[in-house]
Amino acid sequence: MIRRFAAGTAVAAGLALALTGCLGDAGNKVDEAGKNIKLTAAEALGRTAQKTGKIDSFQADMSMTSTGSPTGDITMSGTMQYRTKPDLAFSMDFGSMSVGGRSMAGMKEVLVGRTIYMKIPQLAQLGGGASAKPWVKMSLDEVGKRSGLNVDQLLQQSQQMDPVQNTKMLTASKDAREVGKETVNGVRTTHYTGTYRMADAVAKLPADQRQAYEKNLAKSGMNGDMHFDLWVDGQQLPRKMTMKTGQTAAGVMTITTAYRDFGKPVQVAAPPASQVTDFSSLLKGLGNGLAPGA
Repeated sequence: MIRRFAAGTAVAAGLALALTGCLGDAGNKVDEAGKNIKLTAAEALGRTAQKTGKIDSFQADMSMTSTGSPTGDITMSGTMQYRTKPDLAFSMDFGSMSVGGRSMAGMKEVLVGRTIYMKIPQLAQLGGGASAKPWVKMSLDEVGKRSGLNVDQLLQQSQQMDPVQNTKMLTASKDAREVGKETVNGVRTTHYTGTYRMADAVAKLPADQRQAYEKNLAKSGMNGDMHFDLWVDGQQLPRKMTMKTGQTAAGVMTITTAYRDFGKPVQVAAPPASQVTDFSSLLKGLGNGLAPGA
């Protein structure tokens, strides 16, 4: 089970990059993507997508719940830092986690350069339990090779259009509407809601990337309808977003992100080398290298 979890982590890392690239590329033509949306909502979402594209750093509070999965309900909450200058880097720290009602040690993930670092207790078991180094690193080139994703293109898209621009995905919605004025964390905002299909966003990608995206979305079960709620402030920046999938084999997933500190400096650094194990070497030591398509 631990071995399957570790292999699945590599696939998940590739999927995360796929979604980042997908978020960056979807909805460039608001008129085309949103021609059937109520005009005021379409214009507001389009302006928000453009404004967030100019932001090169932010911080956020995040939470995720998954209900109806075979392993039981899953909850996670934590924080995120992201920057595109002077180089692309981000860190996520999920300090609170529970699976099936049982609390678990949290997990951390850091991207620096072309390497992802993960601190996940289950991975430590592969390397010798308590005596193992706490961090595992994965080369993005290796992830790309195994998943079939073009990592260079995805990184370039991420540098040009940071992940806050998942608002661009919303312009593919055909039923977006304004709910009303609400206050979020002390900030006056306008609340929008609607749905969109992941397939509509993937269809906008270049043909040479589309197959890999579709493959990873199919594995994740996130290729159906996505429901969203977005709260936008007076500066046309997103202050809060909630995304909810439909029913999948893994259950129903809800992700909530509250954005803050736009444009302020963030500090993202790789963990000390003495605390890091290479993921590929770890698996090879077990005689179970990660095979393509795993």
